[in-house]
Order: sequence, then C-alpha cells, then structure tokens
Amino acid sequence: MEKKMTKKDYLIVIVMIVVYSLLAFLNLGSMTAPIEGFTPEETRLSAIIFFDEEVDLSRITFYCGLGNDWYSAGQLDAEYLNDDNRFVELCSLKKPSNNVFKWFHQNVEVKTTAVRLTTAKFYDADNNISGIEGEFLEVAFWVKNDEELMQVGIDRVEVLNDESKGMEKMFDEQDIAVSKPSYMNTAYFDEVYFPRTAYEYIEGISPYENTHPPLGKVLIMWSMKIFGVNPFGWRFMGTLFGVLMIPLMYIFGKKMFGNSFLAFCSAFLLMFDFMHFVQTRIGTVDGFLIFFILMTYYFMYQYYMKKSYELKFIPSLLPLLLCGIFFGMAFSVKWIGLFAGIGLAFIFFQSRILEYEDYRKGNVYVERFKLKYIWGTMGMCVIFFIVIPLIIYALSYIPVFRAIESTNWIKDLLGSQKHMFTYHSGVTSTHPYASSWWQWPLMVKPVYLYLSPIRAEGEWGSIASLGNPAVWWVGFVAMVWSAWIASKKKDKRMVFIIVGYLSIILPWAFSPRDITFLYHYFACVPFLIFAIVYLMEHFLDKYLKAKKWIYIYLGLVMVLFILFYPVLSGITVPVWVTENLRWLPSWFF
Repeated sequence: MEKKMTKKDYLIVIVMIVVYSLLAFLNLGSMTAPIEGFTPEETRLSAIIFFDEEVDLSRITFYCGLGNDWYSAGQLDAEYLNDDNRFVELCSLKKPSNNVFKWFHQNVEVKTTAVRLTTAKFYDADNNISGIEGEFLEVAFWVKNDEELMQVGIDRVEVLNDESKGMEKMFDEQDIAVSKPSYMNTAYFDEVYFPRTAYEYIEGISPYENTHPPLGKVLIMWSMKIFGVNPFGWRFMGTLFGVLMIPLMYIFGKKMFGNSFLAFCSAFLLMFDFMHFVQTRIGTVDGFLIFFILMTYYFMYQYYMKKSYELKFIPSLLPLLLCGIFFGMAFSVKWIGLFAGIGLAFIFFQSRILEYEDYRKGNVYVERFKLKYIWGTMGMCVIFFIVIPLIIYALSYIPVFRAIESTNWIKDLLGSQKHMFTYHSGVTSTHPYASSWWQWPLMVKPVYLYLSPIRAEGEWGSIASLGNPAVWWVGFVAMVWSAWIASKKKDKRMVFIIVGYLSIILPWAFSPRDITFLYHYFACVPFLIFAIVYLMEHFLDKYLKAKKWIYIYLGLVMVLFILFYPVLSGITVPVWVTENLRWLPSWFF
C-alpha cells in the first residue's frame, strides 16, 4: 500500500504550499504598531496637544499596551480649548482591563485648536475603581474630509509639570497611527492573552496568562522577536504552522493510501477547511497543538503499519522516538495534547499484541523476540513517552522561570501544574459561544471571534471559527460508513483513524471543565478528512466514474470556502452577505 514520494508528489506539494501561503498570509495583519508610550502612576497628570491650525475633530484613536499591573486599566479625560480660551469636557479615552495591543476609537464633534489629556481613575461597569496604570502607547486625532478621515497635524505637546513628563511619548509615532481599528491592526479574541504573555517572556515580566503550558507562547515570542510586537508578528508563526500542515497531510495521505490523488485530496480538504484557516491565522496556540498531534500520529502510523521484527530492533525504535518528541511538544502547548496520548497508547499496545500473536503462532523467527521486541520496546517507550516529553515540558518553562526570577524550579513547576488544573476544573461560567462535545460534529455553535469595531451603515467585517460543512458533516458520516467497510476488510488503517478521532473527542465527555468551545474539536478534523479519503478509496476501487464525483465534491468544498470567506477573513461586506450564511438558527456572524 505505501509508496514513496515522487517528483510529481513534491511538485504538487510545492504548488499547494504556494497557493495556501498566498491565501493565508494575505491581509494577515499590520507589520507596524506603536512601541513606546506612557503609563500613569497617579491621577491629574496632564498634557496639552496643540494642533497646526483650528480643526473640526471627528475622532480620537488610541493604542493601549500593558501597564504596570496585570489588569492594566486606565483612563485619559479629554478636554478641548473653546473660543473663550478655556478647556471644556470632551470625552474620556478608556482602556478596560485585560485589553492590550488594541486600537480604540472615540468619535467626537468639536472645533478647536488644542486638546488637554488628563490621567484619571478607570471605573468599571459596576462603578468600581479598576485601575489607573493602563498604558497608552499612542493617541491620534482625525478630521473628516469628504467622508474620508485625515490625521490632524500636531504642532507641539506641553506637559503640565515634571510629574507629567513622559506623556509626550503618546504622540511620537504619529506616522503609524490608524483612523479605523480593525483585526488588521488590533488584537482580537484571545490574542489579548497569548501575544501579551509572549511579549512578557521577551521583556522578562511575570506572565499574566498561565492557564496553559508555555511552548505555544514561546513560539509566538520568537515570531515577535523576528517581526516585532505587531499583529503580523504575533500571527506569523501560527500561520506558518498552518501552511506546514498542508504538506504534512499530503505526505501522511500518501503513506496511508499509497496514491498521489488521494494524498492530494487529504491536503486539499484541510486546505479549505474553515477552522484550519481561521485558527491558524489568529495569534493563539491551537495551530501548534494540531500540528504536533498530527506529527505524533504520523510517526505512530509508521510504526503501526510495519512489523518491528522486519525492520530490526534499533531502526524500529526511530518512529517511536520521534512520536514521543512531538507528543511532548503537543502537551507542552496545551494539555489537550495528553488526550492524543490515549490513542497513541492504544495503537502501540495493539501493535505489540498483534506481533506477539505472530510470535506465538510460530510466524516469527527472531532471536530473543520477547526480550527485545516486546519488553525491550516497551522499556524504551518509558523513555520516549514519559522521560523525554517531561524534559521537553519542563524546558518550555525556562522563559517563565526567568521572568519570575525563580529560585526553585521544581517547586514553581509543580505549583504551576496545580494552578492550571484548578483553573480548568473551576471553569464553570457561561458563555454565549460555548457548546458541548457532542454538539461539535454538528457545528451547533460557531465561535464568534471578531466584529469590526467601526461599521458603515449596512456593512461589517467579522471572523467566526467553524468547520466547512462539506468536510465536517460529510466527515462524520464518512467516519461511521468507513468503519463499517473496514470491519469487513479487517483494515488496520481505519482502526488507526477511529482511535485517533475518539482519543481527542471522548475525553471531553469526562472533562472537569463545564465550558468548552467548538475549536476544541479542531484536532479531530485531520481524522475526519482521512475517513473521507478512505471512503474515496473505496469508491475508486468499486466504481468507474467515482473520480468524477470526487472532483465535484472537492469543488463543492472549495466553493463553500469562497462563499464563507467573508466571515472567515474579517473583510468588510454588506450585512446581507453574512446573514444569508446562517444555515442554522444558532449560527450568527
């Protein structure tokens, strides 16, 4: 069944990489963002911004950073200079807690030559003081000219006194200010956690987000070191891993089905799956997790489909070693990676049982078979799947320990695990986008990640995380149908696919978390795809015209991706476009 990659295969892979890279990196995010600003330590600090001329102010935009405390809320009260040469209340520029690397906007209507900004306490919705030390990296002023916004030129900035020095830094990067906050220039959804933590690793600041292991945030950290602390910088690495999943699916499909066309189908279906596109373009860690899980199963498949005694003892261990390394990386990104270990263990022990049956029946003529290929292999797996992954896991905490200046790594490491378990087992709050594990195959509730903060009449831009119906709904049917076909053929490949799928979804039925989301199903998608391709293989063997219908199906997958692209990419479209995509009453964009 297995066939090696050919020049034709590599050419197809290269073309798919180029095409998907263009699609994935297009409008990924801005490569610039303010980096210097002002963090107030007390109230009543003021700066006066004088404009080049009298202007009709229409909007004020401001970009927020971390601040001096974890919640980092802050407020600037704005006043304008009136005709009587007095400063009159205009508006407040509010930075809510836990909002970082975001542009905000405040629409105004006033004619003036100057604006005074004064630091103030931020009050939350319950009128409680939430903080004063929120960081303001840049503030910009805008006037409307023929329905377009033009930036107001600043003549000079005068601070009130010595204590107010530093406020002028809020106006030193005016050339990169934006008039319209959007996903292109602003953190959205959980980007307020992961890129922030990656930045804290860079700066050696005690990290705010500690509910997941560090490796994914370390990868984002390196991405930001290369491209800067900006949306492109914190999204690049995840998008790159999303691109790398395409050739991985092709190579995996070629190994599993031994057919270039079916390998292409495997990669194509992932290429145009909605969730793969959305979740790898946002600055979170799910893309890393799925890539590493896919790699673990790829190497376990290599081991599972061959007889270790035919490979000889040492060569047979290499796939297990690589599987263990990527397993360690997977759960060093999220504990969900441990779920994959359940399936890996099942497949491994089944392979040992099957080979032992060969030995017991007298079909194996190898010296010291039980000692080497059964007990020896399992002994090495203690190193491969316990020792090495734990070392990888512990090493991923190096940036954390440096940031908190840890003097007892073991104690802090164990304390972190206790905190994570307590946090996840205590997540009981409600959420409008939450859904249960048994609802995921039906896509009952997409996760709404983004809605453009500034919307023209009848238009908006949005990003929702959901699956391609032609992949997810068809894939679930294919999983059941293919299992029935494989049971007749006694095909090990389908056992592998089903075990991989169930090992990801079933643990959620027993998870202590009460609140879960559709994107927790993301790791199941490659196995859904392999179930579909398994069914394709069956049809190709049985029906002469099957390939024609497969091409029609692939075309449908791509057409749906194009149709839903507006709610996957954040581009601005008329509202009726997104409303017509509400295939289920619970879908909303």
